[in-house]
Amino acid sequence: MFQLQEYLLNQIPPERLKQYGLDKLIQKNINTNDLSNNNSDPKTKNKFISTNFHLPITYLDPKEIHPLSPIVSSDLELLRPDTEFSVYENLFQPSNEFGRNMIPAWSNQYTTNIPFLKDSQNVLYNIQNIKNKYRNENTIGEPKYDKIMEIWNDIKEDSSFLEKYGYMEWNFLLHLNESSSFLQCLTMANVISPLISLLLPLIFIILPFIILKIQRIPINFTIYLEVLKSVAKNHFLGKALISMTSLSWDKVAYLIMTFAFYGIQIYQNISICHRFYRNIIKINEHLMDLKYYIENSINKMSDFLNIIENVNTYKPFYNIVREHCHVLECIHEDLKPVYPFRFTLSKFNELGYYLKIFYKLNSNLQYENSIRYSVGFQGYLDNLFGVHENLVSGRVSISNFSNEEKCSFKDQYYPPLMDENPVKNDCSFKKNMIISSPNKSGKTTILKTTALNIIFTQQLGCGFYSSGVLSPYSHIHSYLNIPDTSGRDSLFQAESRRCKEIIDIVSKYNDKSKYRHFCIFDELYSGTNPEEACRAGYAFLKYLGKFENVDFILTTHYIKICKKFLKSENVQNYKMDVQVLENGEFHYTYKIKKGISKIKGAIRVMKDMKYPSEIIDAMLGGTIGSP
Repeated sequence: MFQLQEYLLNQIPPERLKQYGLDKLIQKNINTNDLSNNNSDPKTKNKFISTNFHLPITYLDPKEIHPLSPIVSSDLELLRPDTEFSVYENLFQPSNEFGRNMIPAWSNQYTTNIPFLKDSQNVLYNIQNIKNKYRNENTIGEPKYDKIMEIWNDIKEDSSFLEKYGYMEWNFLLHLNESSSFLQCLTMANVISPLISLLLPLIFIILPFIILKIQRIPINFTIYLEVLKSVAKNHFLGKALISMTSLSWDKVAYLIMTFAFYGIQIYQNISICHRFYRNIIKINEHLMDLKYYIENSINKMSDFLNIIENVNTYKPFYNIVREHCHVLECIHEDLKPVYPFRFTLSKFNELGYYLKIFYKLNSNLQYENSIRYSVGFQGYLDNLFGVHENLVSGRVSISNFSNEEKCSFKDQYYPPLMDENPVKNDCSFKKNMIISSPNKSGKTTILKTTALNIIFTQQLGCGFYSSGVLSPYSHIHSYLNIPDTSGRDSLFQAESRRCKEIIDIVSKYNDKSKYRHFCIFDELYSGTNPEEACRAGYAFLKYLGKFENVDFILTTHYIKICKKFLKSENVQNYKMDVQVLENGEFHYTYKIKKGISKIKGAIRVMKDMKYPSEIIDAMLGGTIGSP
């Protein structure tokens, strides 16, 4: 139940959840996230802005959206939370934190909707003008994304926001924070408070004279001063100021304390004024940076909306982007009067408005939602820019789609090797593939490369190949890196459990008119003895092969399995071409060709690892001596 709920929340936008009557899950998820945030490690808090943005693929019919298994994602290293590297980085080439933070959203799903994938290909081609507008030299340029994250955390994630910036904190006074006039008065009070503190004694001296004048008592200022001196002679402070030498030590101490408190009060007011001035400068800088960022987001959204305006499969996404773009335009309208701060009278009169807008950014939920959305949109666009760059450079290519032809890729290669002159191979599933070869020859890389290109093609319509044809798969399965969970299972039990999960799904979704499966298996059943592994592997593949809607690739060291499928009509044996040199060393070409490998590579690996010659000689002897 919890997995289903998580899938619905991750895969389907809130608008679609409401359409299907599942909107209660949204609030439940918000509450759960709030609890999670409260318990989070403060050291890791506020490192990125959480976004409510959803990829266009999530607005498709749920029947055409297929969840990408976390097992597959982990096996293929699509995401690597423990390191900065992930395979997706090669495809998207993120240029900023927004782009990097958007990448995990891609690992949630892929689609079998061919019209959408074709539309996505057109979007990738048409996005060039937007990319050139913001990425090339002497163009508009990009905002400072790290700065935007810092500003957002300062505005939205700081629990002491009201206190820090001097706003009203009591609930019944919060409405005053939306009044420019009140905030301007508050600004005036903060600015002149040191002067008031300094002049307060003088004010207390002059105030009685003013009151007397108001009451029309006949007295001039000279007489008033004489009376004041007479009164002061009978007061402690007056006596102290007139005759300092005749004071006792306790009265001197009292006098010092009085002036000390007076000085401290002046210092505190000056500090408050200085802090307020720094805050005003900071607020102005924040508003200026946000103004540029919002303007940049509006322009990008508008340009992108022009691209997808008449794209049918992007229509729901178009409507959502347009709604948020309208809200951002309202924010930008509020920010229009904001310009770099200078200490002039005209700018001083604008401070109340600056404070009002800054508070509005903190308190207005509609503004918050659209800014959060813009963060995801900026990341999404950055990802598309990266894919487009790969397209233009020839690293990736567009695929064709067919509901009849089997999957085939020409000159495909492993994405992390794209800058290293990679070896390229063709791959076709007219028959299922079994690949045999010694270790280090690249057979597992073939598995990963094919699976990755299928996923990329069913997300964006392109992959790391020169050309491709794909009939989309509804299910993608992986048998790689099986953990030896010794706490409960043996390695063989863990392998068997993974295989059972795969055949259960294949058996359940076996209607070839609706479902297609792609499976990769690396060293099937290696956790048991070779004899049983060969039997189990053959039986498993034979069972899997009876399903016409299943394509698979298997890598193996067990030649017996390969030989059992020599005459099979739906399985083809392949090997990685390895050349044995005169000195016995291997030259790995990393090219795939038809056939069964007869090369045994264990001894070569042990020699390369500098095993003792006694062990190597014993292996070459070919017999196992008695104990």
